[in-house]
Amino acid sequence: MSITEASRFQLRTAIGQILSEEAADTLMELLPPVGWADVATKTDLQHLREELKADILNLRNEFKADIHALQLSFETTLEKRLHEQTKWFITTMIAMNAVTVAVAVALSKLI
Repeated sequence: MSITEASRFQLRTAIGQILSEEAADTLMELLPPVGWADVATKTDLQHLREELKADILNLRNEFKADIHALQLSFETTLEKRLHEQTKWFITTMIAMNAVTVAVAVALSKLI
């Protein structure tokens, strides 16, 4: 059976006839505005707390895994780019040295 405003009003009126109006008002303020089945207990809150803790822990683990994957991807990309840059630098230096040697040989033949 669900409690309606009409049934709450009837209860308030009946209590007001038995007790004083002030006592009836106080009693009605102590009752929940909904049924007792809708009121959360300490046990309900504890279960909710445990569920939230588990959810937060799962999210932390997922974030850690995602961050780790991003770090690996970044490190791999960085390593690849450094390798390519070093290869280009060495190739350029060899070409520059070859040109320098060629110029030196050409100058020595002219002199």
